[in-house]
Amino acid sequence: MNLSVDELNRKLKDEYEGNGGLELFTKYVMSEALPPIEDYENIVRIIRENYHKQISVDLLIIGAYCAIYWTHSDSEMLEILNLLRPFLPDKQRAIVHYLNAYKLRLLDDDYLSNHIYQTELAASLITNVAFVNSRLMIAELLPEKEAKKYYSDAVDNVQEVFTEEELGEISQEYSLDPQSFINEFILGTHLIYDKYNEIVKKSKRL
Repeated sequence: MNLSVDELNRKLKDEYEGNGGLELFTKYVMSEALPPIEDYENIVRIIRENYHKQISVDLLIIGAYCAIYWTHSDSEMLEILNLLRPFLPDKQRAIVHYLNAYKLRLLDDDYLSNHIYQTELAASLITNVAFVNSRLMIAELLPEKEAKKYYSDAVDNVQEVFTEEELGEISQEYSLDPQSFINEFILGTHLIYDKYNEIVKKSKRL
């Protein structure tokens, strides 16, 4: 029998504080993102307080994203990722470029005309890396005929589509995997049917 989300969160926090370890730390951090908790500011705080002791690139990515999106602040975690970027595998390197663009999108009112925004988005399109959100953001910059290709490519990059019912039945173990968060919120490769159908319509309408 599954614990409630609050019970699971307290259990993981106690276990991490008692025994430490990156795996427990990761699950504790991700439990803060589960509904009804969804305390993304706390995710940023927890990662900031602990990344000098133990951290993974995936948690830095999640911490940087949450800092940008939910606190609308610049992030030292993104600075660290940019320092690491030349040494990262393709997928994580693409995400760092995307996060650089995403920061400008939320913090710069004139992001659409910002050359760095455009350059970072283009750099996020690394061969063999499935990425939906970056393609959608590039499509916004282009005339309709050119945008259609990126909407179509975005559809082709979708890896999994969920109904609302299926989302409600996803296991806690799945949700505690940082890759699940990255796939949904950052890459956009896992999404609900309504969002998927919206992209499909744009790819056919233009």
